[in-house]
Amino acid sequence: MIQFIQKIRAFYHQTEFHANLSQLGQWFRFSLRTIGSFPQVWRYRGETFRQVYILGNQALPLVVFAAMFVSMVLSLEWGKKLEPFGAKAMLGRIVGISVLREIGPMVTGLMVAGRTGAKMVAEIGNMVLSNQVDALRAFGTDPVKRLIAPRVFAAFIVMTPLTIIADTAGVIAGWLTSVLLTGADSEFFWLSVRDGLFFKDLFIGIIKPPFFGLYIGLVSTYFGYHIQGGAEGMGKAATQTVMFASVGVLMLDFLLTVLIVTFY
Repeated sequence: MIQFIQKIRAFYHQTEFHANLSQLGQWFRFSLRTIGSFPQVWRYRGETFRQVYILGNQALPLVVFAAMFVSMVLSLEWGKKLEPFGAKAMLGRIVGISVLREIGPMVTGLMVAGRTGAKMVAEIGNMVLSNQVDALRAFGTDPVKRLIAPRVFAAFIVMTPLTIIADTAGVIAGWLTSVLLTGADSEFFWLSVRDGLFFKDLFIGIIKPPFFGLYIGLVSTYFGYHIQGGAEGMGKAATQTVMFASVGVLMLDFLLTVLIVTFY
């Protein structure tokens, strides 16, 4: 029995599972340290505001166009599906609920994970590889408080306004598609949107984005802060960031939806 346990332990230490589990624990410790540094964000408020502006300004066009086109496809598909049943009056309700509860937050999260995540890992990674982070430590400055916390906090803050803009653009794009391509009545569309939306729908759509932003920021800065191997390491870190951030957004969306639907 003892030999069997020893073999299992040896196999565990020889596999990638052990390395991945260790990395996960390291990420949790890094995340707790970063979140614990949030009170220092005001001290570096200039950098924080600059990151909020940069992250929001650069991600805005991508988020808006993605939300618009997904909503347009949704409106076109459902308009054609509802037409044989004479239920086009429901199109506004379907588009409104879908965009506000899922399409807006989800599209924003995925676009920010790809665009902003890659940007942050590249910035932090270049600072690490060029020894700028070591220079901060030499001058007695905590790199997590000076570099990481402002970026993560900015990602946390900027997601909500980005999602609201994406929701607005998505609903308007869905309305135009419904009226111009499916022949739906414009007035009935907006009446259906108004009558079909409740506070719960707005709450679900607004509560998710900050969690997405916090997660994306923590994943991106972690891989950038722990980068190794020069240019090859930079490519690997960027790939891992986009992969884990995108999959994590999908998982968080499911978990948050389950929690909200269960307890709301």
